[in-house]
Amino acid sequence: MKQYYTDKHYKELLSHMIILVDTRDQTNGEILEWFTKHKVRWKTKALKTGDYGLMIESCPELGFLTDTYFTDELCIERKNSVSELAGNFSNVLKDDDRIFKEFNRMINIERNFLLIENDNIGDIIDRNYRSKLNPDSFLRALLTWQHRNNMHIYFVPKKHMGKMIYEICKNCLDSKILR
Repeated sequence: MKQYYTDKHYKELLSHMIILVDTRDQTNGEILEWFTKHKVRWKTKALKTGDYGLMIESCPELGFLTDTYFTDELCIERKNSVSELAGNFSNVLKDDDRIFKEFNRMINIERNFLLIENDNIGDIIDRNYRSKLNPDSFLRALLTWQHRNNMHIYFVPKKHMGKMIYEICKNCLDSKILR
């Protein structure tokens, strides 16, 4: 599906790019504000896996005869903090393994991203989170899932999260269909 687009056609293609926002993601106000402010098109949709995805709206003149979803190519999971992720991991011990089911679904998706707001790896190592989860176990579990899923893990300041999601989507689009 790779094609070469002129600059004009590429701009047109980007105008058909829509970021998908999972309907269950309730804490994304700043992200949606960033999208709106920067004229990034988005829409809510129930996503099977992840919090954000990508689609190209139908534009036959550029080779997209129907709306094209990149759900097998891209999955972005966002966590509000290291504490939220630690809580998700801790819940597995209480028979609530939603996070691992989510990560298992991500295994077959080409590009996986875990974006963690505001915190950093030091917060895990220094046990700067609200959970009794052992920091070594937490770090090892995170590294295991990173390797197993070929997952990219980024710690992103909240104010830059919208930009980061947009750039990941744009990069996926570029690598899948351009030049």
